[in-house]
Amino acid sequence: MRMFSGFTREAIDFLTDIRFHNNQAYYEENRQRYEQYVKAPLRALCEEMAPVVQLIDPKLDTRPGRTMSRLRRDTRYTRDKSPFRDHVWLGWRYPHESRSEGFGMYWGFGPDWISWGCGCYSTNKPLMDALRLHIRRNPQEVRSVFEHPEIKGRFAMYGEDYRKIAVPKDVPEDLRALYVKKGFGIEQIPSDSDWALLRSHEMADRLARDLMAMAPLQQMMQRMREQAEHAQQEAVREREAAQAQPVARPSGLTVHSAEDFEF
Repeated sequence: MRMFSGFTREAIDFLTDIRFHNNQAYYEENRQRYEQYVKAPLRALCEEMAPVVQLIDPKLDTRPGRTMSRLRRDTRYTRDKSPFRDHVWLGWRYPHESRSEGFGMYWGFGPDWISWGCGCYSTNKPLMDALRLHIRRNPQEVRSVFEHPEIKGRFAMYGEDYRKIAVPKDVPEDLRALYVKKGFGIEQIPSDSDWALLRSHEMADRLARDLMAMAPLQQMMQRMREQAEHAQQEAVREREAAQAQPVARPSGLTVHSAEDFEF
């Protein structure tokens, strides 16, 4: 069912204006513009993508309240105290998982950029350690998720590298750049044609195709997430079992009391 019909020029104009008039008074005066030109089409795109996302992984949260970004920023822990964002996004992740956790798919735009992809928002060592092991055990599967015809040549990998990390000899040369990542993702390489898509239902069609193209990567990383959680649970059980073991005293050890010593 078609719900999304595109963002108009008025959406770009509002996001540009809130960038330069970032205060509560201006927002209140222009709330109707935001509701009509930004929030309504964003929700329509969110709802149209929900069946696509659930085909990829029915566990991913597709509720608008969890998927759509809010215009108001949480400034409690940031230096930048600007109350409003000048951009919006959709982010599909698992329930009760924050943006800084896990691996998920996303789409967003601002006055001067538009982007979509799939990846980690920040460093996730257990997840990446599980992927590193998978690269060594099953490099062909890892390689294949990046060779989808809708991905190869249109998406680029991003992510910060470890400065010092030992790379085993059995890691294939073409996967070494991924092996050394603290976290990673893939994002479409921007083009002028993306802006033309934004103004029509073609954006929903393109996003649906690209989400399905990214599905093997999302599904593989969900398996890595489960393996990382299992490994962490096993480590906890092993520590608890070790702590529960009684401390054995060496045979023939004589235990003295304080009274046996002269001070």
